[in-house]
Amino acid sequence: MKIVGYLSEENDKLYDFDTLRRLIGSSKSKLHRELHKLQHREFVKYKNQFLYTERTMFEIMEKVLFERLDKIQNEYYEFSNDKKH
Repeated sequence: MKIVGYLSEENDKLYDFDTLRRLIGSSKSKLHRELHKLQHREFVKYKNQFLYTERTMFEIMEKVLFERLDKIQNEYYEFSNDKKH
């Protein structure tokens, strides 16, 4: 997997949209929705690209991880409840 990263003058790590999408493993539309939901969305516009901070990336990764864990947990409980009946 190719990761495109940039360093700002303050040595902050910045990532472009496609890199975020590949790292998180979600669709473009889902990533756009998640970015718009964030309250502390930080980005820099550089050469007609939006570059997002590492903090933004981790916040989205955390949210997606918890959603996936909830989905797995719900599937497990549904499976175990079906087995009891």
